[in-house]
Amino acid sequence: MSIIVQKFGGSSLTTTSLRQQAVTHVKKAVDKGTKSIVVVSAQGRLGDPYATDTLLSLIGKGSKNELPDEQQALLLSCGEVISAVVFSHELSKVGISCKVMTGREAQIITDDECRMATIQRVNGKPFFEAFKEVDVVVVTGFQGITHQGKVSTLGRGGSDTTASALACSVEADAVYIYTDVEGVMSGDPTIVDTPTTLESISYDEASHIAYQGAKVIHPNAVEWAKRYKVPMWIGPLTGEIGTWVGIQTEHQTNRAIQSISAIKNLAQIRVSALDYDRIFQIVAEQGISIDLISIHPNEVRFTIEEKDINFVRSVLEGKGFRPEIISHVAKIALIGEGMKGKPGITSTIVTTLAREKIRILQTADSHMTFWILVDERYADEAQRRLHEQFISKAPLILSLQE
Repeated sequence: MSIIVQKFGGSSLTTTSLRQQAVTHVKKAVDKGTKSIVVVSAQGRLGDPYATDTLLSLIGKGSKNELPDEQQALLLSCGEVISAVVFSHELSKVGISCKVMTGREAQIITDDECRMATIQRVNGKPFFEAFKEVDVVVVTGFQGITHQGKVSTLGRGGSDTTASALACSVEADAVYIYTDVEGVMSGDPTIVDTPTTLESISYDEASHIAYQGAKVIHPNAVEWAKRYKVPMWIGPLTGEIGTWVGIQTEHQTNRAIQSISAIKNLAQIRVSALDYDRIFQIVAEQGISIDLISIHPNEVRFTIEEKDINFVRSVLEGKGFRPEIISHVAKIALIGEGMKGKPGITSTIVTTLAREKIRILQTADSHMTFWILVDERYADEAQRRLHEQFISKAPLILSLQE
């Protein structure tokens, strides 16, 4: 049995015209004899009647301590239920046999964190049974069920993860993520000049890009696809251009850097101390996430979210440390498997930024990512110049798939 998973984001379902475009993609698959699991998000965004943020606004910003998480999850799951039933109706109108499944009926089992749940296991059996009678199963994205039988929601981007996990459960041929952008880009199109859509990237590159600020795909979705080697396509509703993740397309670029992105609203913490292990323990005990760690003989440096500055300063000073804090910094990430073992990357980065008089506050690197910490005021210019140097001007070395 040939099965694919198609996920449609909320912005792709807000009008009848957009829903009909989505139906066209499903019908093409059905006409080829392929069974489809269709995962839908809640329709629209804040202000639209059934969008997740709109539903959350019904109980107000102060509801965190007033309404139990399990009840909030129940409310927020309503948007996907409405979206699934409406889309099922659209499919039925063009003669496609289908049924709707909620997270419970699809047996998407999560941990017991009702509002920010993590999928722990999925079961393909309900779909194999359903496909004996119908060609399409429409599934509510973003939701699952806890071990205690309570409705759970997966957090921002959760529908991507739903789609990827379900694709793994049925060993799908591929999972298609339809969104409102042209796939994974080489840089932020609102910042860099002439960004390009990446035709094909590896699972690891996609995961790093997702973790480093790009919003096109949820990193958990990539991790699921990688675990079971399910090819993933990300692109717009038109389907004319997009990015394949996990498979090599007809042309594969050997460019060292594939994508450049940035995370802003950070602060750098510097603490002079010999017992830096105690510093990390103190911060961890407060539930504060730290990043970009550099350890020197007499000093440690790391970054935190800017909103946590005063709290972290107070905690460290209370333990006798004297942190030096640089606020309003940004972490720029250059990502690409091609940089591994390639000389000159660091030199080019330093030279490019020095030419623009952009001071580097800290660096770190792995086998496929190079991070640079800079003053937030210069983050956009840094991205533009680095994109120009490594991507726009870099020669493309293409090889046909064997």
